[in-house]
Formats: sequence, structure tokens, C-alpha cells
Amino acid sequence: MILAEYFTNRMVPKDTAQISLEGEAVFKGEVPFDGGMYVMYFGSSYFFDFLMDRDQFFSITTDSSDLVKHTVFSGSTDNQLFYSYKQYLADQRKLQQQYEAQLAAAETISDSSLISRNMEELNEQMTAYIDGMTINNRETFFSTFLLAMKEHQAPENILNGTRRQQDSIRYVYYKDNYFNTFNVSDVRLLHTPLYEPKIKTYINRVVPQHPDSLIAATDMLMAQSRSDEAIFRYMLITLFNNFAESKLMGMDKVYFHIAEKYYIPEATWSSEEFLSKLRDNLEKSKPTFIGNVAPDFELKGLPANHFHLAQMDTAIKGDPHVGYNFMLSEIPAEFTLLYFWEADCGHCKKSTPALYKVFEKYKDQEVQAVSVHVINSVEGKVKWVDFVNEHGLYDWVNCWSPYDNEFRKQYNLQSFPQLFLLDKDKKIIAKQLTPEQADDILNRFLKS
Repeated sequence: MILAEYFTNRMVPKDTAQISLEGEAVFKGEVPFDGGMYVMYFGSSYFFDFLMDRDQFFSITTDSSDLVKHTVFSGSTDNQLFYSYKQYLADQRKLQQQYEAQLAAAETISDSSLISRNMEELNEQMTAYIDGMTINNRETFFSTFLLAMKEHQAPENILNGTRRQQDSIRYVYYKDNYFNTFNVSDVRLLHTPLYEPKIKTYINRVVPQHPDSLIAATDMLMAQSRSDEAIFRYMLITLFNNFAESKLMGMDKVYFHIAEKYYIPEATWSSEEFLSKLRDNLEKSKPTFIGNVAPDFELKGLPANHFHLAQMDTAIKGDPHVGYNFMLSEIPAEFTLLYFWEADCGHCKKSTPALYKVFEKYKDQEVQAVSVHVINSVEGKVKWVDFVNEHGLYDWVNCWSPYDNEFRKQYNLQSFPQLFLLDKDKKIIAKQLTPEQADDILNRFLKS
């Protein structure tokens, strides 16, 4: 027989015992286990959950024919309550299934209405039962566990206004009360399957998916996690990895906030090599966080007639000295598409003409595009000129930086193409966009 503990949604073996011929097994030790939910496992079809808190001297008797109905605890109030609750749920589930079958077979509206009322009453009875169990057993871990599963719905008496306004009230109430009955600091809950879904749902679905809102939420969770070393380590690793893996735009700001404030100074389990790379990546990424003013730099622009002349004159095509110098900040526009690309790049060959179509769609609405070709060699310029002429990309700002590659560091350019959307003050609104995403965002901004 194996005794295992839950660590969030994973089961970790803690001890084993031999089952005697009489069907008995004994687990004993001098050091108490952490409180939480545990599993007794003695076969792929034979295992059951139970609760463990401070009092860890108790016995269990069961029968494998029905591990809910026949499991009896002696000396454990938590589990006596827990299994009474599980048996109640099993009985109510059978009733609910009967009502569902009756509803499916109902032939009249009155029959359907009667069955629906019965189902509503059943749900009300279950809610009342659960509320009673938690209130009457406040001092037990069972009550803590039961409360941790509670979902908070806005009461009807505060819902008013239009349907949209009511939905907003429901959301705000749900968000504000999300942790009312779930104690993030309780290490016992970390040892249950409830903890990780509760944290991840809050971060990925409840909190508005905006970097500033998420930074405030992560700071709150990290502060509450300091009650216990295991919770702190779990919370830091979970939040750090969650935002490292996020595909949502702008989440790098949250990721690096966690890295700078918590991970680098406090993740003592990480190697110095990893932390060094993280510090370096943080410094490189900071300038291009969404909300920051885009790093300014000097560029050399080429007018449309230069590309036309270069079709007939090879010397002009490769000349790196022609053009006019300007700073990115000098481009007047309500919105600026800042696009880094190279003519040799396979993705750029598809993305660049597609982005040009987006620019053409919005160019009469104070939208400008600064198309920066990143290869600064003469050979690179020749390929760039040929590509512009081939696709007729004349109306946006065609430019490059023939003598300086500093912008690569400023924008942490590791791959191409890279597209940034800037507002009239050259603040970064969005980044790492596809042409389709840029089209959608511009459309929404210009409409609003």
C-alpha cells in the first residue's frame, strides 16, 4: 500500500506499507506530515483520498467494493465529515441524474416545469447543506477545504441596470471576492488539487490581461505567499513560468517584473549561469516594454525616385551615401508602424508586402510606416532596392542605418521581421505583431 500526498495537482509518494494476510497495513513515523489531502493507493482501481491535519493518529477501515460508502474513519473528525459529505454528494448526484432523465422524457410543458423546479430545489438543498457543514465545523480543516471550493456569485439585490451593466457588476463582485474563502497563505491548501487551478484561473482569467493589472496581482500573491517557504517557492516558480510561456502581447513586462523583484534576488535554487542570462535579457528587454517611449535613433531615408533610378543605374543601387538623415522621433503621425526586416529573410518576404497593404489602407488616417532594412552592407542595399522595386513599396518611409547597428541592441532584435506600433508620442502600444494583428489593432484604435 502506498501513501501519497498531493502537491497542488500532483501526487507525491511519501511512504509504503506491506498489507498483511489479514488485510492490515500500518504507517508510522516520528515526523508529522504536512496538512493537506492524501491518497491511499493499493491498486490501479483501488485508491481513495482523505484529509490530514495536525492530528495524525487515526485508523481507516474500508471495503474495496465501494471505497466511498464503506470507508470509515476512527479518530479523525475531518475525515468523518469529509466522507459524510462525499456520500451526500453521491446520493444527490443520483437524484440529479434521475431528474435529468425525467426531463429528457417529459412530454408536456407542465411536466418539464415541475421537474425543473425539483432540480432547482435540489440545488438549493445542496447549497444549504454545504453552507451548514462549513459553518458548523469552522475549526476543522474540512471546513477550510470546503470553503476553498466556494465560488462567489453576486447577490441578486445588487444587480441593476442593463444586461451589460449587470454582467459588469457580476465580474467586479467575483473578482473582488475571489479569495474571500480561499487563504493563499494556508500551506495545507497547497497540498490539495485546489491550489494551482485557483491561482492560475485568477491570473489568466479573472485579472484584466493588462501588464499593470497583472503586476499588481502578482505582487499581492507574492506578499501572501511569504507565510511559508514552500508556498513562496511554488508561487514564484509558477508565476515566473506562467508569464515566461505566455503568448499574449506585453506579458514580458510582467515576466521581467517578477524576475527583477523576486526571482533574481530570491531564487536561491537557480544556477548563477541562469540568473546571469536572466539579468542580461532583462536589461536588453526593458527599453521596449509596452508603454515605454520607443528608443530614438538616427536613420537614413531613401526617396521613391532613388529606387526608380536604381533600376537603371547599378552604381546608384549600391551607393550607401545617398538619402537624408532623420530621427525616428521626427516622424509626425498619430500612429507609426516601426518595421524591422531584411530582404533575405523568408518570413520577411511574405510579411513585408502584406504589411504594406495594411499601411496603404490607413495612410490617409494619420498612420505612417517606417520600414527599416536592417542589413547595412552594400550587398544588402542592392537586395533591399530590388525588393522595394519588385513589390512597389514606395509610399512608406524606406530607410536604413548604413553606418551603425546600435538600434539592434536598443530594440533587442534577435529575429526578423519585428513590428512595433507607436502612438503620436512614440510610446509603444503593441509589438511583435503580424500584419493581420496590426490591421486589427489600428482599426480598433482609429474607430475609438
